[in-house]
Amino acid sequence: MFFSPLERSGGSATSNRYLLLVGPQPRAERMVSSGRPVACRTPVSLLPLFDTVEVDSTFYAIPERTTVFRWAARTSPGFLFNVKAWGLFTWHSVKYESLPEWVRNEIPRPEAGRLDFQGLPKEARPLLWSRFTESLAPLRQMDRMGYLLFQLPPKAAFSSVMMRYLERVAEVTPPFRVAVEVRNRTWMEPGNRESFLDLLKGANMAYVAVDEPELPWTVGRDAPVTATWGGVVRFHGRNTEAWSRKDATVAERFRYLYSDAEMLSWEDSVRDGARRAERLFLMFNNCFRDYAVKNAMRMKCLLGVVCSPGEGVQGELDFEGGSEDGEIK
Repeated sequence: MFFSPLERSGGSATSNRYLLLVGPQPRAERMVSSGRPVACRTPVSLLPLFDTVEVDSTFYAIPERTTVFRWAARTSPGFLFNVKAWGLFTWHSVKYESLPEWVRNEIPRPEAGRLDFQGLPKEARPLLWSRFTESLAPLRQMDRMGYLLFQLPPKAAFSSVMMRYLERVAEVTPPFRVAVEVRNRTWMEPGNRESFLDLLKGANMAYVAVDEPELPWTVGRDAPVTATWGGVVRFHGRNTEAWSRKDATVAERFRYLYSDAEMLSWEDSVRDGARRAERLFLMFNNCFRDYAVKNAMRMKCLLGVVCSPGEGVQGELDFEGGSEDGEIK
């Protein structure tokens, strides 16, 4: 991830024209809730190389507040954690064992071993949301909170029900900065797209642009800016063969290392997003071995921030030039 040289040197508000953050999605053992399978790992020792990461373990269970405090305490001022909302709040089913004990005492274990939001007693729903948001309090109190990611499942198509759901998300999430990732092409079809993006803009929630395989159901690589606080691009890899198979494992789907040309293809969108929003997060989720770290580090080099010794760059993105007055064109 990178800050521009002006921001690194404490430039004035008028000179800080853009703020870009590039980072991986770590699944380091110290950042994983109990029972969470580790698909790939970003060693904690590598985190100082970045200024932001995306926490995935919170999708599987509510973290302990003490654990979250340790995340914040082990990082420097300015570091931001972007947190994935618990799957129970994003139309996914979760393992029964991931529920707090007091909830398990109230409802029997389903035969399938999983349940969704609708399977919860109504009185437990707001209590679980409070428990989840309270667990993240150390990040907010220590200025380490980036965005809260609501990633919907592919089955969640555009509908009036889902639009009402997003309206409810907007009602209950302040003061968090919210980013929404949809994974069904119906959201971006003509007519639906306008209504969806207008809702996000009205609630100041960020549309999450994605780099992923081009399939009949995926949303494409459109990158509209809908929030004044920032924008988000998530890089999932382009392993079309694995994404096309229903039996593909998580590791197979994210086994993809981006080329320079593929990352540079985002130049126009990155330039536009950096100009229109306060900050732009570029997050790598190609979480196979160390691919996410490698690509995040390489993106820093392509952006002209810092390169490893002996690492050359051809066709790096130019964020300092563009015109005599320094404006990004």
